[in-house]
Amino acid sequence: MSHVRERSRAVAAFVLAVACMLMWVVPAFATETSKPASSSTAISTETKTLSSSTTTTSGASEERSSQGSADAKAALILDASFSMLEEDADGPRIDAAKKATHELIDSLADTAQMGFFAYGAQESNAPDNREAGCRDIQRLVPIGEVDKQEFGSAIDGLTPKGYTPMGNALRKAAEELGNEGERSIILVSDGIDTCAPPEVCDVAKELAGDGVDLAIHTVGFKADEEARAELECIAEAGGGQFLEAADASSLAESLKFLAQRGVVKYQTAGTPFEFSDSPEDAKWLGEGQYLTTVTPDRSGITDRYFRTSVPPRHNARMVFTPVLQGDAMWQHTEVKVDPAEGINEGDPACGEFRGKDEIASGGPGFGIDSAFAAMNRVEEDHLECDMSDILVKIQISNAGDEVAEDVPIEVGVFYEPIPGKEQADDWEDRRVYSAGEFQGEMPIENSQPISGGTGFNDAVEITEGAYSDHIVPGEFKFFKIPVTYGQRPVVRAKTPPSVASNADTIAMGIYDPLRVKAASQRMSFFDDPKESDPEAPNQYVWYGSDTPYQGDYYVWFGMDWATEGYDIAGVDQPFEFEVLLDGEPANGGPDWTPTHENGPEPSDEPIKFDAADSAETTSASEDESGDDQEVNASSDEQDGGFGLVPTLLGGLLVLLLIAAAVVFFIVRKQRGNWQ
Repeated sequence: MSHVRERSRAVAAFVLAVACMLMWVVPAFATETSKPASSSTAISTETKTLSSSTTTTSGASEERSSQGSADAKAALILDASFSMLEEDADGPRIDAAKKATHELIDSLADTAQMGFFAYGAQESNAPDNREAGCRDIQRLVPIGEVDKQEFGSAIDGLTPKGYTPMGNALRKAAEELGNEGERSIILVSDGIDTCAPPEVCDVAKELAGDGVDLAIHTVGFKADEEARAELECIAEAGGGQFLEAADASSLAESLKFLAQRGVVKYQTAGTPFEFSDSPEDAKWLGEGQYLTTVTPDRSGITDRYFRTSVPPRHNARMVFTPVLQGDAMWQHTEVKVDPAEGINEGDPACGEFRGKDEIASGGPGFGIDSAFAAMNRVEEDHLECDMSDILVKIQISNAGDEVAEDVPIEVGVFYEPIPGKEQADDWEDRRVYSAGEFQGEMPIENSQPISGGTGFNDAVEITEGAYSDHIVPGEFKFFKIPVTYGQRPVVRAKTPPSVASNADTIAMGIYDPLRVKAASQRMSFFDDPKESDPEAPNQYVWYGSDTPYQGDYYVWFGMDWATEGYDIAGVDQPFEFEVLLDGEPANGGPDWTPTHENGPEPSDEPIKFDAADSAETTSASEDESGDDQEVNASSDEQDGGFGLVPTLLGGLLVLLLIAAAVVFFIVRKQRGNWQ
């Protein structure tokens, strides 16, 4: 019996050891196998969410003075007094006025802000009704986005009857317009104010003095000399223009002209800095966006300088964007930006500089032209060499007939992490070299109204879908959409005939996250509508391709300047467009996107760059499986080490040996007692 008890104790000891082993092995195995197979491939198995913060305009940004506003508001006041029943305009004057007003409203974009007022349409012009007649002012359509049906009904419902209370009508319209933004009043009348006081010229002067952004325009329709003089006085006092019209057609043209708005100009952004005139005084710039103002050279070439410190295992990318946008009329200003030279003053053998100059015209019909430069580590064994003191020489000169002065230039500095060779080769092996022409359907239906930004810095973020906007000659509209590896953005647009009856052109296209033009197209139109073909980069976003960067891709529209001889340039031209993403998200490059956030303050010393985050994301990307089929591969292969299964087997063997040793010593002890 003693031997049986000894064996039982030995077996119990062995079971206890195995149980202890299982208490560690089973939970560990269960925990690992419960992880989703995609956990090691964050890019290739799902659409990556990209940061899309919009860069805010810095204190150095240009103010919006002396330019238009996409939210400009206008009030149209139409004379419906008794004199508008005169039949000297191929019928009653009021009918010609109604026809012209309909034509104006039809020409406006749906998002245009306008209200409609009339006087003299309710009370008679009887001598004993003057008090009531001089209060006869109606707001027929409130200030807001144009509802063409509401406008049409209000226009058609007018019947001339009464007095001409111009001064109080101006006050009513100004009150409705409010005190903010670009505001204008358009007064159409055939006669003089019959309700003074107040004297209408004094009212116009008073209202114009209350707001610098209010203009009062007048149109004399079949006006006699006395009425013409009063309407001219109103326009002069109100900071507006006076026009004459003799029939419905000329009245419509006058209304369209006065309903024009100014160009909303490009909003600059970036940390303020200045180029130096000598290498010794050159400031260091860090990663991010900077803003300076330069007067281009008129004769000869001046060298300008700055420095940057490129961290190890990174290449430098530099973008120079001159902002030349003027007003709606054609200009002949051109500026050449030439990143002429980059010198590594710390280690001349480390790195290779490449620059691409650009002649920028600022013409919205051709996009925004940027110059580019790069400082690359060209040898694999130079990944750690010293690039901490890169002196960049840039030359900026006039290239057009007109002299450009005080040109804002945005400078972007980017440090792109360099992936490992094995990972880069894997991306190259799986790269699709041409996406080809887009063959899908883009009907541009059920478009959503939207107002685009003025340029790169305030581009409005969108998703896939159809949108509608409006634009005037000399203006840009910018949007942005996040794009990841394996995809490419596609855009298609359409526009109705020219609302200004001009031969117009709207250009459109796509820029990549570094502001490199990836695709472009021009739509020219006059008296017929125009639709574009789908426009897209030739390649999917992929490391090493012509579109190598994931991030925000910019969809832009620009309307050509109006040429000399075109009287009407500021009338909104509506357009619609559709954007979609072609392709499937994939692991096709480093987990890095260029940032256009404001850079650190310029310095007299190299600016420290914390590359930890970039190195971490690059390393993680290098560890990921390159082929989508490897998503379901074993964890040991994905981790690049021995893997969990061999580890567990090794642990099992060790514990079995421990258990055997425990049994051995217990049995040995029992055997000693036996002896």
